[in-house]
Amino acid sequence: MKNRTLYRNNKQRKQAIHISYIKPLKIATLGTRHNLVLAPLAGISNYPFRQLSREFGADLTFSEMVSVDGLLHGSAATWKLLTRGADETPFGFQLFGSNPDVFEKVLPQIEEKSPDVIDLNFGCPVQKVVKRGAGAALLKDLKRMEHIVRVIKQGKTPVTAKIRIGWDWENIVVEEAAQVVEAAGADALIVHGRTRSQGYSGKANWEYIARAKAAVRIPVIGNGDIFCPQDALQMFRQTGVDGIMIARGAMGRPWIFNEMLHFFETGETPEEPGIRQRIGIMKLHYQMAVESFGEALALQQMKKHFAWYTHGLPHTAKLRDRIFRAKTYPEIKMIFGDYREQFEKKNIKAEPIGLEFA
Repeated sequence: MKNRTLYRNNKQRKQAIHISYIKPLKIATLGTRHNLVLAPLAGISNYPFRQLSREFGADLTFSEMVSVDGLLHGSAATWKLLTRGADETPFGFQLFGSNPDVFEKVLPQIEEKSPDVIDLNFGCPVQKVVKRGAGAALLKDLKRMEHIVRVIKQGKTPVTAKIRIGWDWENIVVEEAAQVVEAAGADALIVHGRTRSQGYSGKANWEYIARAKAAVRIPVIGNGDIFCPQDALQMFRQTGVDGIMIARGAMGRPWIFNEMLHFFETGETPEEPGIRQRIGIMKLHYQMAVESFGEALALQQMKKHFAWYTHGLPHTAKLRDRIFRAKTYPEIKMIFGDYREQFEKKNIKAEPIGLEFA
């Protein structure tokens, strides 16, 4: 019976198969607790969002996408995006730009902030980024992409590169780009399974993520259309990736990490948080944003989060209208309280999913 595991039933076998996919990521000198990663999201993944995601099980997180040109010009707002929490680790910086010389000039200042990893964005499809020759535009200039990776590898920080599968369906370069960044010294690769021309529409093509995984020896992290534990399981099985990056799936659902870790450990998907729990999470998120940015800016930033959090809840049109008209934190708390009371009177059950919020 040596080297053989016995299972009392099919459920135990299913659990063991699932949990085998969850393991630490090794990116050069960086090690993580597990391989489910929160994506860098421009305008979204600020400190409160990252910290709340960590409360629900996220481990490796990244800053919002940061312009190296802004860093070089000394923009205080740009440098502030690289601020990490006192206990926020592991934490990476995501940088974008088109000029290798600019990357080289700002690298010493970046490393003074001691990121655990630097991620180079070669996949952003947004026009204002692409027209500057940055982001996904570098999928059309692999020599420049290689040069940027080599420049950042001159430092001591582990380096990852995030790419898309190509500029459009006539110009799929995912395997070649993967090999270029590996040859330039990148320690891991992140692949979003869409082309630049797709933006965030259509479906991510995981077949090309699998091709990138087969083309290189460094760890590959898959990204695109991961909205539930079953999606993650299917990506692991279909692509063989070493880890999974969760982006839009965490917007309004930071508990997705808790769901996934529970699923891979037990084979079961926990219940979604009910109304009471969602309201508690929204209140906590907003409170954290107020503490970080002040009331006015926090309310401005949080309105999009409130829309995501309330997606799928009953009678949210009136709730969202009141939220978008609100001007103060106490007013927001009152609105949430009214909404919660409305459904508690109807005895709607709301079960917790691991964290309890008042």
